[in-house]
Amino acid sequence: MKTLFLEPGILAIHTQVLDTTMHQHALIQVTLPDRQSTLSVAEHPPIHNVISLLEANIPHQLTMQQGWVILIEPSTQLGAQANKLLADNHIVTWPLDAQDNHSDNLTDLLARVKLTYTTSTELHDAHLDPRIAALLKQLNQCFAQDCLKPEHWLAKDIAQSLGLSESRFLHIFKDNMQLPWRPYLLWRRLICAIQSLSRGETATQAAHIAGFSDSAHLSRTFKKQFGITLRSALAGVKKPTS
Repeated sequence: MKTLFLEPGILAIHTQVLDTTMHQHALIQVTLPDRQSTLSVAEHPPIHNVISLLEANIPHQLTMQQGWVILIEPSTQLGAQANKLLADNHIVTWPLDAQDNHSDNLTDLLARVKLTYTTSTELHDAHLDPRIAALLKQLNQCFAQDCLKPEHWLAKDIAQSLGLSESRFLHIFKDNMQLPWRPYLLWRRLICAIQSLSRGETATQAAHIAGFSDSAHLSRTFKKQFGITLRSALAGVKKPTS
């Protein structure tokens, strides 16, 4: 069974014994438990054993014995579908049918929260400013090959390459992506680290590749973002065989 999906605009992990602290991030979250779970959302009573779709930037805490956590960038077509489903709500839930969540088909998993997934990056980015779409295409090269070093992603350098002032680039990026450049870049660096670990690199190697000073820096940053250590998040992810 596949336990990790890393695609442009989406990260899906089948995890075990998840127990996060209260945290929030700039991504839309889908939770598909296989077994018992409790999701506590700020200003809401805890909810148990349900499939859920959670708005971005909402403080929450998740305890789950086993299941899928899927994170979606709000700017993608999938993110637009999710925001439409959420309407003015922080969270939407569906009854849990545990036998349905053992799938490792991302399209099927997302269909359970009424989302239609396509692997076409052209369709993902069709609504974006062409300069931002071109930048994402360059960043997305990381999904097919080694990650590009973060020092290549200074805002002033990117703005210059796009023929923009730094302030204009930052404005256009936030307007298109629904989050500022620096938090987005941090998210992409964490993806690079996850990708490196899933390929069998050590934590120290993954930290270096993603531009963190060491594995402790990577671990602290991941926990601050997602309320759990990177090791715990990836506990259920199968390692590559040599």
